[in-house]
Amino acid sequence: MARTTINDDDRRVWVQNDEGLYDMARASRLTQRQWIRENRALIDEVIRNVTEGDKPQHYLKYGN
Repeated sequence: MARTTINDDDRRVWVQNDEGLYDMARASRLTQRQWIRENRALIDEVIRNVTEGDKPQHYLKYGN
């Protein structure tokens, strides 16, 4: 059975590797941990959009 839950460790990896998420986190001037906690829904949406093939990788930075 495939894992369907996303935890903060998964989110941290995505923020570190997705240019759009990374730029947003840096611009906020919050710690990465704080930014992840405040933006879980956004990060989860990006993860699902990319892993389900609805959007290309790095779409926040480079568009659709």
